[in-house]
Amino acid sequence: MESTDLERYLTILADSLEKKNKLLTRVQEICTEHEKCMCGEQLDIDGYNKLCAEKGEIIEQLGLLDDGFTALYDRVSPALKESPRDYSEQLRRIQSLITAVTDKTALIQASEMRLQSRIDRLVQAGKPAKTYVSAPTAVDKYHRTMNNTGLAAPVFVDNKRRK
Repeated sequence: MESTDLERYLTILADSLEKKNKLLTRVQEICTEHEKCMCGEQLDIDGYNKLCAEKGEIIEQLGLLDDGFTALYDRVSPALKESPRDYSEQLRRIQSLITAVTDKTALIQASEMRLQSRIDRLVQAGKPAKTYVSAPTAVDKYHRTMNNTGLAAPVFVDNKRRK
């Protein structure tokens, strides 16, 4: 592989990481907006769903960028291993971009976990209210049923024990 081709490929790798970094920044913004949708007294379901759809599209783009990056890196890595010092500046730039992307990914995962726990709490908060409302009605039905049944005296009595 020629030196100029390798430099172009390294530039493409760096550009791919920069695009990924920008997309991850948008995902961070969406996570913040998700938290705002969840913080109010009423859940903004329409806003939440729109943000989820946008996040889904961004995740698809991130997947494509990852696939392209991996394919290109697999093609370039043998030539880089032969002479890494020739491209040390570009490799350092790529490493710093990878670090930035990894850091943002970790922050997004933490934000997603917080959001998921908040959603779980909202779901759990709704469940006891339903059981609380339904429990008295179930007990009331049971008492009415038991009071309305005319329990008859047993027909078969064991007279042997009474003697």
